[in-house]
Amino acid sequence: MATLEKIRSKSVLLLIIVGAALLAFIIGDFFTSSRTLFGTGTTLATAGDTKVDVQEFQRRVQLAQQQDQQSGRTSDPSVLQQRVLNDMIAEKLFEKEIQKLGLTVTDSELSEMMVGKNSQYVNSMIQQQLGLPDAATAHDMAYNPAKYNLPQEQAVQLQQYWVELEQNVEKMLLQQKFQNLFSGVLTANDLDAKATYNELVSTASVLYAKKDLNSLDDAEFTVETSDIESLYASEKAKYKLDEPSRLVSYITVNIVPSQADIIAGQQAVEDALLALNSQAEVQLPDAFVVENERISQTDVDRQARLKAALDTLSVGTATLVSRNGNEFTLAKLNGKTQETDNVKLDFMAVQGTRAQIDSLVAVLNAGTPFDTVAASPLVAQSQQATEISLLDPATSMVSELIEGRATGVYFAPDTLAQGGRIVRVVEKSAPVTVYDLTTASYTIEPSNATINDLETRLTNYVADHKTATAFTDSAQASGFTTFPAYVTASSASLGNITDSHSAVAWTMDAKKGEVSPVFGDLQTGRFIAVALQDIYTDYRPARDPQLSAALTTRAMNNKKAAKLLADYQGKAKDVAGYAALMGTEADTTTVNFSQYMIPGIGMNEGAVQGKVAAANPGELIGPMQANNSVVVLQVLSVDNEGRPYNYDESATRFNQQRGAARLAGNLPAILLGKNTIKNNMTKFYR
Repeated sequence: MATLEKIRSKSVLLLIIVGAALLAFIIGDFFTSSRTLFGTGTTLATAGDTKVDVQEFQRRVQLAQQQDQQSGRTSDPSVLQQRVLNDMIAEKLFEKEIQKLGLTVTDSELSEMMVGKNSQYVNSMIQQQLGLPDAATAHDMAYNPAKYNLPQEQAVQLQQYWVELEQNVEKMLLQQKFQNLFSGVLTANDLDAKATYNELVSTASVLYAKKDLNSLDDAEFTVETSDIESLYASEKAKYKLDEPSRLVSYITVNIVPSQADIIAGQQAVEDALLALNSQAEVQLPDAFVVENERISQTDVDRQARLKAALDTLSVGTATLVSRNGNEFTLAKLNGKTQETDNVKLDFMAVQGTRAQIDSLVAVLNAGTPFDTVAASPLVAQSQQATEISLLDPATSMVSELIEGRATGVYFAPDTLAQGGRIVRVVEKSAPVTVYDLTTASYTIEPSNATINDLETRLTNYVADHKTATAFTDSAQASGFTTFPAYVTASSASLGNITDSHSAVAWTMDAKKGEVSPVFGDLQTGRFIAVALQDIYTDYRPARDPQLSAALTTRAMNNKKAAKLLADYQGKAKDVAGYAALMGTEADTTTVNFSQYMIPGIGMNEGAVQGKVAAANPGELIGPMQANNSVVVLQVLSVDNEGRPYNYDESATRFNQQRGAARLAGNLPAILLGKNTIKNNMTKFYR
């Protein structure tokens, strides 16, 4: 029976698949009939010539939602949808590559993995999910149900489960074959391994002097538009967009209690506390969550605030236990007793007649080991030394069951409701103080008036500032703050704000310069308004505010560096001389070609590292431009006394840093190649 229950519980997944397919059919019919409206038919997204159909997508979303529910996770629906879509695109690109490579799984390979000599993985999965000993048993039950007295409908469900499991195992085998090919192609040769070794083995001791570029006054330099355009053109490929992007400014107003709400809430707490202290039975307002509980001294000792409160309370009185922001907890002490709070029990669930059950009790009390009796065909389930709290309302039956029973003696309850069980009290905890409490929790929430005021204020601002420029420029004076964000059709949310996909959908349909209506409500916890500042298609343009600021800084640094190089070039013969010209002191550092930061000089100084790596001891380098300074260097010595060269060690490092292991994380992008993703999500889900 236990096995059948596990199969029945797993059948829920299969029923959801069927339900999702039916829902997908209905959705598909709706969207197919609306092709003229959307222009995308049932295609939710494309990656080159690879398509994701909305019916299949909806089925996968349903399954992902169920998995989240089973694991106790909660996800923003739009984030979950985008995650599912990304997974589906990656899977389809992978399947396409598998087909191009001609990789297949033979029937014998699949059989070996499912029920043969390589079935350990599947056996473990079957044991965990169905409680069956192995995959062979599951397969036999599915296709020979009469042998196990398994109802036909459950056999069909188990067959569907088996087919889905086979499909997943086949995918896993294909992935393993692909990974083997992928790893074999991108592996280090002798030159790669030796170069990786050389990068790590040589560490140069360097004398240097530097002049920071920020020490020069920006006002002395002028960055022309042509400077920015030239810099942008030289590296335009860096700004290629995977999909069209839109720059927005947005205002978010959190829906939180006003000062008036807080004062009213504090008064409500004071009134509740007064009522708890003055009346034996109190009916608090619905905003209070009231619970009656019995809690032991052991549990009280783990809660510092509750312990401090109970130490000062007498029976019949109440106090404020804690306040955390706008959350309050009150407690009233109704009584104190000395009780046993925990017990340990051995128990067996037994099938059979009363005489058979009494016989097992007698055998156990005669000294037969518990495990020996538990192996009897009459015992359906058994457990030893199970710890149970007698203060839990759900265990009230246990308290009645063991009342008056001696420790260490097996017995079978006489009542029909409790029949079929053999129980032994193994241990009872020593009596402790048990507190009978009434607790009341209260959270100050924003009132309807506050919510309306917040929404009206933002709505009025939007109505008075109907262009993106006015929306952004006037925000601070009106008491608002705007934030920038980049939005694409693949954006699940606006600026990582949960439940904000409606603002994303509006953005993707808006025209440049438009301002949105107000989105949000009490459920989302905020109001949002958006202004569309710009639309980018193929490349992020130089006019983009953030990119423009970065390019301007770099162009300014280039001008400063050019001036300093002109001032210093050839004016000294050694580092000390250049240090004097720079008005600084020479210092030493170490440079290794593989390091991310050169101490004293800066991060990502590839040009400096390259110059040092190519220089001979004693050679003067520079003056040269670094990222944020002008530097002069001299290699004092080179330490090549690292670990001896070992091909396997260096090849492994190469693979981790530049080979298959490093590239595997970017596999979807590699398979996508030059193709782009067209995401139609906002056409289907608003």
